[in-house]
Amino acid sequence: MSSRYHEDGRAKPVIAIASMIDTTPFECPWSVSEELTSMISSQIAQSGEIYVNPREEFAFAENPFGQDLSWVKREFTNHEFVVFLELVEHENAPVSKDRKITQALPLQELSTNISMAVRIRVLDLRGATSKIVLQEMVRDSYYIPKTLLPTDYNQIAWGSEEYSSTPMGIAHAKLVQEIVSRLSDYILLAKSR
Repeated sequence: MSSRYHEDGRAKPVIAIASMIDTTPFECPWSVSEELTSMISSQIAQSGEIYVNPREEFAFAENPFGQDLSWVKREFTNHEFVVFLELVEHENAPVSKDRKITQALPLQELSTNISMAVRIRVLDLRGATSKIVLQEMVRDSYYIPKTLLPTDYNQIAWGSEEYSSTPMGIAHAKLVQEIVSRLSDYILLAKSR
């Protein structure tokens, strides 16, 4: 169970993590954005440095990556920071320099990269107006050799015991680790100022 305070009584940064927006055409038997949002929230909370209420879910109609941020303080009351995430790339891309070979063979017979990109925006809500603390694109990829048997993600889905050792499970864990590291660094730095 997570606490809002450190053992010495200092307050932890209180953050809201909005559900990740998914603008990719990637198809999967489950919601990849829900998976990534859940993993990010869980890892930040487990760090013990930042407070994330695991029971909160946020829905909003406005564009969190737009210029108008006047609505954010109203929607995310009782939080010091809010994290917005957008999955902008998620694809299996063949790894071959020879286009003729790439086009002639089915994807299962080629080595591939799971290429992913997530747009991040962190807002500091402590002042009179919302202030952008972090805005960047985190990119990552994971190489899958052609010798590896393809995974049936209908059988081995997110939440199953085997999923974490699949190529997509490993790729997502690696991406989430990078995002959590960036978020933690910037939120803790902003809180200290």
